[in-house]
Amino acid sequence: MVDELIERHIPVSFERGTMAFCEGNTDGMLACILSGYVNVYCPVGDGNRTLVRLASPGEIIGYADYIDEKGRHARSFEAQVASKCVLALFSRDHVVRLLATLPPDTLISIIASMNTFWSENLRFFASLLNLPFWNRLTVVMSDLAKRAGVNDSEGTVLIPEIGHEALSEMIGCSRPMVTRLIAEMVQSGLLARRGKQYVLLKKWDFNESSPGFRKTARRLEAVSLGRPMAAGRSSTSTLPTGASSRGVVAYAARGSN
Repeated sequence: MVDELIERHIPVSFERGTMAFCEGNTDGMLACILSGYVNVYCPVGDGNRTLVRLASPGEIIGYADYIDEKGRHARSFEAQVASKCVLALFSRDHVVRLLATLPPDTLISIIASMNTFWSENLRFFASLLNLPFWNRLTVVMSDLAKRAGVNDSEGTVLIPEIGHEALSEMIGCSRPMVTRLIAEMVQSGLLARRGKQYVLLKKWDFNESSPGFRKTARRLEAVSLGRPMAAGRSSTSTLPTGASSRGVVAYAARGSN
């Protein structure tokens, strides 16, 4: 089905910084990223927005929606181009027509896959809310490395360029906190910079549930926060008030609807 959509797509090139999709729009268009990267934002209702995903090639964007006051499907999230990219545009109506031609067992399989997709996304953000900032940053960067990373002799290079402001939005904390956490990761030999790209070094632990990961996270985040680490006690940061924390909560709430 995806192959057929791609075959009949309208390829459009976008420059960095261009708004590909706007929140609340009812044009019924979706897109598959053919090349480049796109930031997906959740507006939080107070003029701010939260970066919820850095979408990479092969991903479909623009599908999340809600029903507006006129009964139309309106887009839930914004999409802004993070690097020069090419999007394959196709309409929701075309997807509906394709679905209507599929046999029941294929439709059931698609519904099951969609349920798994949304369940995994909800679990990801619900779990993120309960983690200390160090763990949140590690989880987010590990996810980026798996989706948009390339392995080399030093570790895993994150292909997209992503700044501290974007990372702070993704984990729901302040930019200075991300700067401190990044510095601690660099000093610990977990992370390095190569030009404008990050490199997750060989010591990076992609398994955030391991005892070593949790111990290191508690110790280093306590140092970043400037407080001593009591023996036997864990350090769990609470979300700060402000737009960033509201944004993460808002997205998790929307994902459960």
